[in-house]
Amino acid sequence: MTAVSRVAIGTSVLLALIGIGAVIGGLGYGVIEEDGLIGPGFLPTLAGGLVAVFAIGDVIGRLRAKPTLSEAEIILGADAGEVLAEEKAAESDIDIFGRDQKQRTRMLVAVLAILIVTLLLVPVLGFIISFALMLLAIAIFVEKRKWLPALAVTAAALAVTYLIFVVLLRVPLPQGLIGII
Repeated sequence: MTAVSRVAIGTSVLLALIGIGAVIGGLGYGVIEEDGLIGPGFLPTLAGGLVAVFAIGDVIGRLRAKPTLSEAEIILGADAGEVLAEEKAAESDIDIFGRDQKQRTRMLVAVLAILIVTLLLVPVLGFIISFALMLLAIAIFVEKRKWLPALAVTAAALAVTYLIFVVLLRVPLPQGLIGII
């Protein structure tokens, strides 16, 4: 098992524990109220449960994965494994979108900065408008998407968010100083 695998497993175990903690906290708030409506603990319980299940699945998948040999290792033998390990490490640094670790780290920092700005905007603009601006900024500035698809995805996400939280769950979202939505 490589150091990267150990870190990934440790991260998944941590996520599983956080998910279990969210489930326990959500159950404390009540998942279903006496009148049959969804309670305030429904969403933390659901989200925490999903995080825990996926994280445990990831740990199991990583522990059960067998190391695979490349064609070069099969042809050259087991000694080639050490030589090719560096090549694999360099190749594994590139994700399926062709981004290396440095680019992914830069994107993560950008998303965190956008998230902080969003949290600061919620009391002023309200949740829905701040959430829309966050999605739009991530799509355009981080993911480098074109304006029109980014606007379409943002509008769809807002419609789904509004339907789930405002219409279905009847959660009062912060409206901010503007008080529009």
